[in-house]
Amino acid sequence: MGLIPESVIEEILLKADIESVVGRYVSLNRKGGNMWGLCPFHHEKTASFSVNPSKNIYKCFGCGKGGNAINFIMEIEHLSYPESIRFLGSLYGVEVPDAREEAGNEERREKTKRVKNLLTEAAKFYYKQFNDPEVGVPARKYAQERALDKQTLDHFGIGYSPDSWDALRNYLTEKGYTEDEMEGSGIFKRSEKTGKLFDLFRGRLMFPIFDSFGNIIAFGGRTLKKGELPKYINSPDSLVYNKQNHLYALNFAKKEQSKQLIVVEGYMDAIAMHKAGFRNTVAALGTSFTDSQLKTCARFCEEIVFFFDADGAGQKAAIRAIKMMLAYLSKLSGLKIRIKIAKVPDGKDPDEFIREKGADKFAEVVKNALYVEEYLLERAYNDNFDEGKGIDKGRYQDDICLYGSWMPDDIKRSTMANEAAKVLGANPGAVLNRMNSLAENEGARENLNNAREIARQKAEDLKNRNAVNEQPGYEEVDQAQEAEQPSEPVNTYTVVDTASDDEIKLFAYALSLGPVLADQKKVALEDVLRPDDFSGDSMKALVKSFLSVFDANKGVSYARMSDFFRRVTINGVPAEDVMYNECTKADSAPDINVKRDYYLGYLYKIRISRVNEIEESLISQRMYASTQEERSAAEEKLTKLSEYKEKMRKKMGEL
Repeated sequence: MGLIPESVIEEILLKADIESVVGRYVSLNRKGGNMWGLCPFHHEKTASFSVNPSKNIYKCFGCGKGGNAINFIMEIEHLSYPESIRFLGSLYGVEVPDAREEAGNEERREKTKRVKNLLTEAAKFYYKQFNDPEVGVPARKYAQERALDKQTLDHFGIGYSPDSWDALRNYLTEKGYTEDEMEGSGIFKRSEKTGKLFDLFRGRLMFPIFDSFGNIIAFGGRTLKKGELPKYINSPDSLVYNKQNHLYALNFAKKEQSKQLIVVEGYMDAIAMHKAGFRNTVAALGTSFTDSQLKTCARFCEEIVFFFDADGAGQKAAIRAIKMMLAYLSKLSGLKIRIKIAKVPDGKDPDEFIREKGADKFAEVVKNALYVEEYLLERAYNDNFDEGKGIDKGRYQDDICLYGSWMPDDIKRSTMANEAAKVLGANPGAVLNRMNSLAENEGARENLNNAREIARQKAEDLKNRNAVNEQPGYEEVDQAQEAEQPSEPVNTYTVVDTASDDEIKLFAYALSLGPVLADQKKVALEDVLRPDDFSGDSMKALVKSFLSVFDANKGVSYARMSDFFRRVTINGVPAEDVMYNECTKADSAPDINVKRDYYLGYLYKIRISRVNEIEESLISQRMYASTQEERSAAEEKLTKLSEYKEKMRKKMGEL
């Protein structure tokens, strides 16, 4: 069953109101009773993303994604259900017990713990090797050349991997770690020829990579041999590490509680800047800056200052990163963060500049960083200016109009067009029209790709909903709280998702009644809906889930039920789409007594219909019974059913 107590889930859904959760990522405007904004999950120009504060849910009428606050965090942060609950718990002050081992996740949890401990042992090994009087000589010599003092080296846990194929492997074997654990750590490789495991890092200065909580999750290694390539080797993604989701030195930088983060490209640049007092600095991890890293930065600051290498590759990386970030910010309109680009004079990297000019001069470089639109204006001009020939207006026009088309802010795009028009000697309106045209063409291409992807995702979603584990009582399994999908294939069958209009309305009114359903003065115990009142597997599953989380004092919130709606279809349509419309109608009933009467009316009607079906079967049994005993048994059942049906009719008449 569930990993996290139902009371905790309800408390989080109560405190984490959907408007504030979504508002951290999407700019919302009120229209009527709902809030509207641009969907963060697909490209669009007209807002089709709706937030319903009264039901505490969101729904995009473009791509179809919807649910409660927990579901939103799952989608936007790419987290599992339990991880999303813990994420919201930390934001809204709800303590979430860590009981993952109770649901069969103990093995994976223990494996993760072992790998983290292994990496910590590896860091200790590298640190000892660095300080070994003989083995660590090359590493200490390099550190001295880079002006790294002992305090800095110890602060960042800098180490050295000896030039050996098995030194670390032998050390960890003695510590009791298995080859499977070593291979899962990402710091070993297996030989294709011999099949033996060998150390990934050999003869390199070692940089432990920490997560934001200070746990070692990976390593980076710089060669100490002249001419050896690659200069840097980084841990691949592993059980505990995904390079796109982490930033080097973030565990230190976040402690500064600065409103600004500085992002550099290399470990040494980050270390040099921390040493010089710029302790709000982080570095990307051997990859282009990603949207996940941008989102991570936004959690800790309001402004990001980027330093890219001055060489051609670095400047190309800057343009790629800017395009990615502007596109991402246009989708996450609620992510309010300022982006600046800084340039170190004379093409130097931050580490080199600080060593030559000092920290005060570097502080001026940070202060003089350009906002992204200013950088793009300058970049387009400099890239197309020749001392002897002047500005190449044709190429400048192509570049600046392309860059302007990336800007999600209309005012900033207009400003860029005005500045570009001065250089081109053109009408600002014409330049702006060109930028808008490029943006629309790019948007059209993206919309086409999005439409295909949305259609594929919707089909896949429906397929996954209708294929369920072929085990009795599948409806009772709270799949929403399962952290991991089963690794072994299971036999599946297609559920029966049919439901009559009366059944759908009955469930909608039951949900809308809330705690009144448990008030026996209003609703008799025998009149509480049951799974057997419904014909299809999907509705039976939903009713079982509803009853399992029902609270006599509060009922069940629509937001909580949306977790279960997301798992099934009703008549081939996502259950949340069907139930949203019906629950909205049920909620509009003039008072609770009218709502209760509607509920009871549909219940009695359905139960009478069920009795009629059973009666037809019993009449047939009586007609073809081979013995008097069988006929008598059928007649007895028919009598009881007739009495029950009459009772239902009488109750209907009293409504």
